[in-house]
Amino acid sequence: MDRRTWLKLAASTAVTAAFPVPAFSQGNPPPAPFSEDWLDGFARELGDRPYKPFEKRVDPALANLPFDQYNSAILFKEDQGIWRPDGVPFWIEPRHTAGPYYSYPINLFTVEGAQAFKIPYSADAFEFKAPASRPQTPAQSDFAGFRAFGQLERPNVFKEFLSFLGGTNFHAIGSGQVPGVSARAFAINTGQAGGEDFPLFRSFWLQKPKPTENSFTIYSLFDSQNAAGWLKFVVTPGWSTVIDTEAAIYPRRRIPYAGIAPIASRFFFGPGTPPKRRDYRPRAHDSEALYIVNGAGEQIWRPLLNPERLQFSIFVDKKPKGFGLVQKERYFASYQDADEQYEKKPTLWIEPLDGNIWNEGSIDLIELPASEEKNENIVCFWRPKDGLGPGIGHRFRYRMHWCWNPPLENKQAVVTQTRVGEAKSGENAFIVDFYTGDGCPACGGAPLAPVVTASAGEVRNIRLAPLQAMGGTQRLKFDFVPSGSDPIDLRAQLTANGKPVSDTWIFRWGR
Repeated sequence: MDRRTWLKLAASTAVTAAFPVPAFSQGNPPPAPFSEDWLDGFARELGDRPYKPFEKRVDPALANLPFDQYNSAILFKEDQGIWRPDGVPFWIEPRHTAGPYYSYPINLFTVEGAQAFKIPYSADAFEFKAPASRPQTPAQSDFAGFRAFGQLERPNVFKEFLSFLGGTNFHAIGSGQVPGVSARAFAINTGQAGGEDFPLFRSFWLQKPKPTENSFTIYSLFDSQNAAGWLKFVVTPGWSTVIDTEAAIYPRRRIPYAGIAPIASRFFFGPGTPPKRRDYRPRAHDSEALYIVNGAGEQIWRPLLNPERLQFSIFVDKKPKGFGLVQKERYFASYQDADEQYEKKPTLWIEPLDGNIWNEGSIDLIELPASEEKNENIVCFWRPKDGLGPGIGHRFRYRMHWCWNPPLENKQAVVTQTRVGEAKSGENAFIVDFYTGDGCPACGGAPLAPVVTASAGEVRNIRLAPLQAMGGTQRLKFDFVPSGSDPIDLRAQLTANGKPVSDTWIFRWGR
């Protein structure tokens, strides 16, 4: 499923309600009172109302703009940046509605003190380049999202580090990175019979920072057929961009399959999954693995796949310590793609901040077949065991780390790569490398022994030896003969004195 398809699906489930805030206009409406309590009360009330279809707002001149030309054809004029002349450490650039993919408008406000000021739309703030042209009907144009700029890498040099655009999708980067993995506000019935309900952001309130602050706060309101709610983001850009997040969800009806802190990414192929066709590159992916530190402290490394059919992997847990989609390989030579720069894509790590709320549930990984590299085919999130019921609010707090590596203090051996091939005998040959150098105090110098199991089939010829070409690395090799029905889950771990001292490697095998 590519990004465009997701946004079209989101459009089909858009909803609306009467807002007690100024309507879209070309003028400067008076400020309105704003507080977190007001937003919570309004979201709760909105969740109690029936939904109503929300109307698109795209000028005919932009209705057919190709998706891949959006970023280059419609540019916000830099000197029009919100907060730019105010001497604060961030500025904001709104994005324009266009095409079928960014066709639903948002309300955009700045907040100073307890007052919200509507940012009025004006075509004069944008530059339109072919094949786009200036809108002819202002009432049919508006903001579709926004992006934030800050001094991410050097003083007085502003760079985009955060973007909200389309549905409830958003992405961020840390220093030196390029956009890759993305997040969403909330996932509803993803991959389930009857179809997914895609919420839309309806409004944003951007709290103006002080000149000495290195963070700023965003409030957002979302709505959908099944639920309304709001999120608060406290954004701190840097080497790792950290976003402290609070979500409040008010279901209109029971949601049996709800996804909290959803992450979406792309995986086309890699050393463990061959390409669909001949390709000069060794791998192509925004993320390479799902990584989990569960409530018991077990570290699980699950390489991502581009499967032949939709598949789910469910990791039942209680009070998880963290999870995320990881991009570990950081060398250009591993990708050979100067355009995508996959080696610079961020890891997105979710750190729950209240274990009592993240009590019983599962971390669900959904992998979809991707015939093209652009397809966003990986989704993961926390799923509460009993879903979310109507009539009450559900709150979750978590911290997002858009980073180079998960913020973990590893004391065990960690998986560094997975490779799959064919042995001379025709069996499936696996290689799993574990780094056991300075980062493995748990190993304690004791002899290491591998434990490899399969849910079906037979594991043969298990060998573990130091990899001389890569210091501090142990290479695990084994062959696998499948039997019975698939999919089949393979598991591997290193032990010392009979105790686990490494990540738990889990691989989903299928014909």
